[in-house]
Amino acid sequence: MISNDEELHQAETAVQKLWRFLAQARQTHACADYERLAAPYLLQIQDRQQEILAYLSTRPEVLRA
Repeated sequence: MISNDEELHQAETAVQKLWRFLAQARQTHACADYERLAAPYLLQIQDRQQEILAYLSTRPEVLRA
């Protein structure tokens, strides 16, 4: 769970790195191989994005309490 802006930045950076990794992997792997490789990374991206959305959906006053 993201609890501050620094963790938000870290989560955003992690998602960007995964996107870049998957974009490169799409160019270098066969379709079936890519699908097997990408599945766990796509789940990680979804999880991190959900954390980011949850954090950004919470008002700052609630986070400080």
